Amino acid sequence: MKALANLDKFEPGTKLKSWLFTIMRNTFYSRAKVLGREAPGIEENISGDTPVAASQEVAARAQEVQRALQKLPPHYREVLTLVAILGESYEATAEICDCAVGTVKSRLNRARHQILQELGEETN
Repeated sequence: MKALANLDKFEPGTKLKSWLFTIMRNTFYSRAKVLGREAPGIEENISGDTPVAASQEVAARAQEVQRALQKLPPHYREVLTLVAILGESYEATAEICDCAVGTVKSRLNRARHQILQELGEETN
């Protein structure tokens, strides 16, 4: 973009590749200089470049949770999905599952413990 904006400054007879490389190098140095002045973790940085969190860990963790969810018995998975994911009340879940509210609470508790155990996060 900078090269196109400053095309009138290119001198015919010189190497275009060298001119473009110089623009890229100077842009890199300018950005490095600005980033060097900013403290890491600062809320509003001068350059406007906001760091983007890595999504790999989130994606890997989501896959682990999905696998742990699939390992649950169907009746536990159904209750966990209805209450924890879809936000249904215990009463509505009991109606859907055709069981007592106490059974829903019990299944939900067991499902949560199995998920945590599968993920290696259960503290006894």
